[in-house]
Amino acid sequence: MRTRIRQFRKARGLTQTELAAALGTTAATVSRLETADMTVSTDWLERLAGALGVDVRELIGGESGVLACQAELRRGGRVVTLATGIPLSPSMAEGAREPLAFLVAEEMGLYMAGDMLVADRVQAEEAGALLGRDCIAADMETARHFGRLVETAGRRCAIVPPEAGAAAIILNETDWVAPVVALLRRFPPVSPRRSGR
Repeated sequence: MRTRIRQFRKARGLTQTELAAALGTTAATVSRLETADMTVSTDWLERLAGALGVDVRELIGGESGVLACQAELRRGGRVVTLATGIPLSPSMAEGAREPLAFLVAEEMGLYMAGDMLVADRVQAEEAGALLGRDCIAADMETARHFGRLVETAGRRCAIVPPEAGAAAIILNETDWVAPVVALLRRFPPVSPRRSGR
């Protein structure tokens, strides 16, 4: 049976290792569940739905184009998983092959608290064309970081968080890189002017 485990995992910005840790299993088992190389029992569906914060029915059917923000970006390039995902319109990810969404938690560089960023995930080997772009990068140990991609060589990359004076973060075994492809920024509503009368 084909499921949408992989789609929901990626929409939440999780690696197979992170989902495996939440399930108490291995990344290899998650991979087998995603590709239907392993039978997905009712028990597995319930465990996966709980870990991904979705209904079991959503894993086996429903509309495509699921996008939810599952992590926030903080100073120092930190990426922190949210307790509850924020559902987003699939149109925010239009044109992205493997979209991920992130909430900016605090002002840093050009980004304001409350900004929503959509990134398009690619394999580390494809990151060479992304130099100079703001990206989220994940290493093979599941750590994720945010910043300007300034160096890449094979699976090694370096990113610099957006705040002034930040030191580069080196990832020696990068799993994937996701350049920012969309920014949603909300501005305060316009208040009516009061006359001086």
